[in-house]
Amino acid sequence: MALTQQFKHCGNPFRVDTYKGCDFGCKYCFANCRGGNLNKGFQIADFSIIEKNFKKAFDDDKDTKNLTIEMLRHRVPLHLGGMSDPFQTRENEYKITYKLLELTKKYNYPVLISTKTSHVPEEYFEVLDNRIHAFQISLMSMDEEYIRKFETRTPSPSERKSFAQLLKDRGFWVSIRIQPLIKVQQGLDVVKELSGIVDYITVEHIKIGNDNANKKQMFIDMELNPRDFKSCGREYEFMTDIKRENILKLKAISKCPIGCGDNDLHEFSDSNNCCGIDTINENFNEWIKYNSMYINKTNDDTQWYPKCNCSSCVNNEGRVSGWCFQDYVQDYMKNPKKEGLCKVKLD
Repeated sequence: MALTQQFKHCGNPFRVDTYKGCDFGCKYCFANCRGGNLNKGFQIADFSIIEKNFKKAFDDDKDTKNLTIEMLRHRVPLHLGGMSDPFQTRENEYKITYKLLELTKKYNYPVLISTKTSHVPEEYFEVLDNRIHAFQISLMSMDEEYIRKFETRTPSPSERKSFAQLLKDRGFWVSIRIQPLIKVQQGLDVVKELSGIVDYITVEHIKIGNDNANKKQMFIDMELNPRDFKSCGREYEFMTDIKRENILKLKAISKCPIGCGDNDLHEFSDSNNCCGIDTINENFNEWIKYNSMYINKTNDDTQWYPKCNCSSCVNNEGRVSGWCFQDYVQDYMKNPKKEGLCKVKLD
């Protein structure tokens, strides 16, 4: 459980993962390049630590200088599944995600769940609560053959569509995350098929880690032209104009709001948070608004931000002694070339 360094431009950076590593086998996974996904380095979260944090936050009224406790007390929504799928097949054995859902229900705590699953056992609906639990289902294409080029053990597109409909029928807020978007036609097919069912769609283009030893092969496998990409920090990304054109096409046919997950297109989302967390319900209202996306869209820099030291959330290259949360956000906004933040117009 931690605040990620994405807080500078992301309103949903308070992450919790029930596992390290994932058995869904997605070849494009950024986490696979940064610490070992698939079958390498698999670990189970120490649930006792998570439970201890909740107890400190809500069963103890002592003052704290702990950033996690401060975030919990402010009821900042948790993002479950940022680095590892909480409903991967291993969950059937370990049930750590079930324990977390049970804990958050006990404390009535909001959670946005990111997953590629198409099924949860009926017993999970005993602890799932549509007032505080929302779903973000990742789906890059409706074409089974295309998906199998990149995802080896995930449910089929039709299965994930059926799961989204099931969740909607049970009263849950559901979004689709087209991540990664590689070929725009694949994204268009998803939008056509699902935008009339779900509440929100977030789009984020493919990123290829420049520290990935297989990056050249990835360009070949994905049938991508390296000339269409730019280097942004640790990753190669599509040129902004290409991403902009793709977003225009998707927005033109969508029946629901579209969020732009790419840093250089954040401001063109249909809401003030690219995950759509601001469209769920009042239980999710305390998402972190002090970030570049929200401030640039609203001109409001008066929102709450954590006061505890957050330097540990920033990598060594960006860490500055004495800086607080506000300092990092303001510095990021003053230096728009950092991490790919650009100013573009969406006509």
